[in-house]
Parts: sequence; structure tokens; C-alpha cells
Amino acid sequence: MISRFLRGAVAATAIAAASSAFAGANLVVDGNFDSPSGGGSYTTYADGASFGPWSVTGASVDLIGGYWQAPVGGGSVDLDGDAPGGINQVLKLTSGKTYDLSFYLSGNPDGSPTTKSVAVSIGNLDQTFTYTLAGNTHSNMMYQLETAQFMAGSTNTLSFTSNDVNSPYGPVIGGVTVAIPEASTWAMMGLGFAGLALAGNRTRKSVAIAA
Repeated sequence: MISRFLRGAVAATAIAAASSAFAGANLVVDGNFDSPSGGGSYTTYADGASFGPWSVTGASVDLIGGYWQAPVGGGSVDLDGDAPGGINQVLKLTSGKTYDLSFYLSGNPDGSPTTKSVAVSIGNLDQTFTYTLAGNTHSNMMYQLETAQFMAGSTNTLSFTSNDVNSPYGPVIGGVTVAIPEASTWAMMGLGFAGLALAGNRTRKSVAIAA
């Protein structure tokens, strides 16, 4: 007869396998840009500086606090501070494994250019995304969700770089996520629930034999 200890261990392992699909699903640290906060307005960071886990490249960027609407809470980043810049973060990913990247994109509505452009790279992904202003306001930034899939390399630096030229009004990003593709997530959950079912089945058989 399976012991109570073993049943508990199997159940705990199954629950852990199922819940791992959600726990720490986003592999980006502070993808919502809320630690530190950009303050009541915004804070400018120059090349070589960092805020939280993000490092600044190019001229500078603005970490936005209450200056305008954030896409999913927290804050956002205008990739043109005093002039075009960028940010990056090193992620711990498994080489050769496929991941999903998603982020919200808008543009600083305070000035030109009307169409903002940002280069995004990580693993084997090197892609340019554009955003065209269409009546955006500080209270309604009209964010659009951008997605891409990539294969991780031996080292993986997620970078967002403004392609604008000589402008302090750049592309705006927020809600950055890197995660295991959904199919793999559901497979992990299936394994977890299968473990729970197995534990339950063994328990019923033990009870029947004892009777």
C-alpha cells in the first residue's frame, strides 16, 4: 500500500509541476518598469547608467512615472531621452529553446517624428517595430501589443534601441514579457495533473485491497 508520505510527495510534485507554468512565467525582471519608479513625472538616465535590472545605451532614455498612461500598471520607457537611446537586460534562458517575447508599444505624443521605430534583439531575433501616432494623448497612449518568437542562444541580452534620429520624442515600451510558449506551458500543467491523478488512483487501489 502506498504510504501517506509518498502520496503527499507525489501530490506536492504534481502541484509544483502544474503551478510552475504560472510561477515566474515572465523571465524578464521588472518588465513593467516599476522598480524604481519614474516618479510623479519622469526620470532621465544617460548612457552607462542603470535602473533596476535595465542598463542604458545610446544617448539617454526617460523612465516614465506619472507623466502619461502606462500600459499595464507600473511605468514605461521613452527610448529617446534627451536624444535616442536604448535599454537592455541579460536573461537566463536555455540555449536552443524557443521563447515568446511580448511588449506594449506606443510613442511620445509631445513631438516628431510621427512614426516611431524601435529595434528589438534577443537570441536569433533582430526585428524592427514601428508605431504611428494617431491622436495619442497622455491619458490615452493607445498602446499596441507586439509579439515575436525567438530561439535562445548561449547568451541572451534583450535590447530595445530607438531608431529615431535627433529626437527627444521616441518610441515608448512597457509590459515586457519573455516566456515559454503556451503549448509547452500546457504540457507542463498536463504532467502536473497526471501526477495528481496517478496518486489518487494508487490511493483508491490501496483502499480496495485493504477492504
